[in-house]
Amino acid sequence: MLNLDQVRLLENRVEKAVTKIQSLTTENTHLRSQLSTLQTRVGELEGLVRSFRDDQGRIEEGILNALDRLSAFEDSAYHAEDPASASVQAAAPLTKTPVYDSEDEEIAAMLAETEPAPAGVTLAGPDPIQISADWQNPVKDNRTAAPTSDGQMDIF
Repeated sequence: MLNLDQVRLLENRVEKAVTKIQSLTTENTHLRSQLSTLQTRVGELEGLVRSFRDDQGRIEEGILNALDRLSAFEDSAYHAEDPASASVQAAAPLTKTPVYDSEDEEIAAMLAETEPAPAGVTLAGPDPIQISADWQNPVKDNRTAAPTSDGQMDIF
């Protein structure tokens, strides 16, 4: 037979179970709404990934197209050279135009190219760099490698 204490214990257990079920139901509802939101976000991100893949494919295709055109242009430039154009190029080589810091330097360079300076006249411009080298007396290296106790030389 059931006594009153057993009924109260049963009621307490039922109340705990109902409370637990309610909290789990609330948590389940919350998790389902999060899942729905995250699935929507995953769909958006997958669309972005597809878009980036398509864009990457178009970019790669454009780069390959540009490289192919560049290669074709380079090939046509090499193959289009005939002996007549090669002789014209050899007859008129390209020269680099010098750049001067001032008008005095430019004038001095032009005068130096055309005619020598008269005696006693110096042309404006930077002083020439004096380089002297003593080729007969090489610089001696004072560092010497000392042998270590195991017979090997220590070079560091």
